[in-house]
Amino acid sequence: MKSQSIAVDQPQYVESIQAGRGIAALLVVIHHAAQKAHALSGGAIPLFDFGIIGVDIFFMISGFIIYFVTANKTMTHVEFMEKRIIRVFPLYWGLSLLALMVFMLAPKLINSNAQEPTDIAASFFLWPTSAPYLVNNGWTLTYEIIFYGLWALVALPTAKPKNAYLACLVLAAASFIGLLSGIDYKVMNFSLLLEFAFGVAIGVAFKKGLIRQSTPVSIVLLAAGAFLAHLAISEGLGSSELRGFALAIPSAMIFFGLISLGPFWARLRVILAIGDSSYSLYLFHPFILVGIPLTVKLLGFTSTPQILAISVAICIASIWASHMVYRFVEFPLTQMMRGMIKSAKSFSAARAR
Repeated sequence: MKSQSIAVDQPQYVESIQAGRGIAALLVVIHHAAQKAHALSGGAIPLFDFGIIGVDIFFMISGFIIYFVTANKTMTHVEFMEKRIIRVFPLYWGLSLLALMVFMLAPKLINSNAQEPTDIAASFFLWPTSAPYLVNNGWTLTYEIIFYGLWALVALPTAKPKNAYLACLVLAAASFIGLLSGIDYKVMNFSLLLEFAFGVAIGVAFKKGLIRQSTPVSIVLLAAGAFLAHLAISEGLGSSELRGFALAIPSAMIFFGLISLGPFWARLRVILAIGDSSYSLYLFHPFILVGIPLTVKLLGFTSTPQILAISVAICIASIWASHMVYRFVEFPLTQMMRGMIKSAKSFSAARAR
């Protein structure tokens, strides 16, 4: 089959991004569910450490999207950060407040296996810390906010390709400088900033029409990227200060492969639906997965098949529940915040006249 250049205005390639989000979120959910099942089964159910690659793919997608939505558009720094804050914080703060209430009533249900006490202040302000957040997956949002800040400073107000290249260089430099700074990587792992740079670079290639639709190439990239990621994670690099350096290329290969599949994703409506609710799923699934040990203990299950069955059922429940959170909380809340800011601006403009 002859390969074709991917056009930016074709909706099926927007769908491929949504599919990537859905797959990344599913990898993280399965990883966390496997951790609980592994502990409950005494190690009989294997861990799924490969699932951490979902976070790295998310960083790639973030870099890609930020370039894509700002490329060749004039946008002030305030406008850009305003849109990013509306996208990130309403749901995150809402779930953090929910977690805080749970923490006050039943502390053992929040970060029960953590080696450090939960940092409540850092949870809401997303400053770097080695302590867990109330919504522990929120640690990745710290890197998102840093990336947004660097992008605004370097690439705006008009994100031309040359600005994007400069941003990539700044992100790469920050990764290496951070590594040499001596800062504890458990507080701030600078190497992860490199993954945003790779995402931006893929975004530039996409915008220029350099990414071509090719199923054989996609399969090769996905398989090779997964294999390299598995090797790096098996060697412990996925939980080290070198994580970004070790997983940037494998993650880029996987992400590139997902995009190159193009129209294939239109047939997988479930994956696309999960992609739509991926942010809710990423943040909310720990609230549901806590049901795995609770249900196993309540029912008195001890056999591996029983524990596995409960884990799978609650994983599916977390996907459904998170989609409900997306439909009835995340989406309406985001729209409400946008409306409030738009109204405030209109009121200010009217008063100025």
